[in-house]
Amino acid sequence: MSINCLAGGTPVRGIGSLSSGGQAEPDQTQYQFGQILSRPSSLTSVVQLARQTNSQRHVVIKKYLLDQASMVQNEEELSRHIQHEVSTMKQLQYPNIQACITSFVADQEIWLVEPLMPYGSVRDLVLYHFRDGLPEMACCFILRDVIMALQYLHSQGIVHRAVRASHILISETGAAILTGFRYCTNLHSTGENRTNLYDYPLHGVTGNLNWLAPEILQQNLLGYNESSDLYSLSVTACEMANGLVPFSEMPPTLMLLEKLRGVAPKLMDASTMSHPNGPDDELAGFQGHPADSGVGDSVGSCTNMLNKDSVYHTRQFSAQFHQFVEDCSQLSPLDRPHPTQLLNHYFLKQLKKTTSSLVCLLDPIQPLVPSIGDCGEGGNFETLIVEQMESLVVDEGEDEQLQSWDF
Repeated sequence: MSINCLAGGTPVRGIGSLSSGGQAEPDQTQYQFGQILSRPSSLTSVVQLARQTNSQRHVVIKKYLLDQASMVQNEEELSRHIQHEVSTMKQLQYPNIQACITSFVADQEIWLVEPLMPYGSVRDLVLYHFRDGLPEMACCFILRDVIMALQYLHSQGIVHRAVRASHILISETGAAILTGFRYCTNLHSTGENRTNLYDYPLHGVTGNLNWLAPEILQQNLLGYNESSDLYSLSVTACEMANGLVPFSEMPPTLMLLEKLRGVAPKLMDASTMSHPNGPDDELAGFQGHPADSGVGDSVGSCTNMLNKDSVYHTRQFSAQFHQFVEDCSQLSPLDRPHPTQLLNHYFLKQLKKTTSSLVCLLDPIQPLVPSIGDCGEGGNFETLIVEQMESLVVDEGEDEQLQSWDF
């Protein structure tokens, strides 16, 4: 790969030094490493916990492994994806947008250093703590922050194109932080005065397929624009609340047809999980049932079997939450609300009436890392990190990634 502009030790981008003083140029010797969080498959990389040795600040470092990636991917295309991600994060400055503290080349790796989000991703919370979905109020806090992030992005002429739970991180204060910017694009990226897009990056299709808006999948002359992010937001809202990804049990071709005929993601509760006639205790494949992972008016397309006494049949989401999902998942992009309108949605207004916070709602879940003082002088940072990460896993002995972070 040609990395002339990314010479060893040369920052790709920096918004300030991580050190407690001065503007020292970053390099790999400044970091003490902890647990590997994930190994994203879309681009050959490793996401790893670390601590900056001078400031004792906890960070996350995403390492693009150039020597391995060049063997399986087109070098020029890979370089373009990495540069796009770095340059995009350089332009964006907003509280609910993930920042890139600095980035540089270390040997045959490109490192992106980002602030650590101690509660991990929303997908992590669902996988390990809220298997049947997050509480409605928790979803409300998270969705409000993501909408503000999208409002900012769209005002900058940027379409995210990959809104999903694994691309939403939770900070130590409970703020939802949007990431996953390697898929985003500018509405005027073609160089022409057009407000619609007509293609989608191939490296992101597989991972984001279930969340993509119908107009992106349709690939017609009308194209798509930033309203496609709102459709993805509706799928994400159901993913968080249901504990299941809508459309996940459908073959891709069937999913495309269902989306194009107006089938939309649905919240799964007593109002949408009505029982069919019959004495069977095990139910699957009827209208509104999660045999299609929470997709209303769809065909039964998977083998999911839920007992009629499950939480899905006994809980009840508010009418405002159902309306929020319906508004965002309209088939026509013109019928979907603007983020500014969504911030005044009745569903979000309930936040003005509560004295709670997302951190309180996540209790007793603890942040990922200890305070700086916990390590003490000569403390073993890696051991503490590993122990605390393992305590986040619900089922002991799970042979899975402890985290699903995918920046």
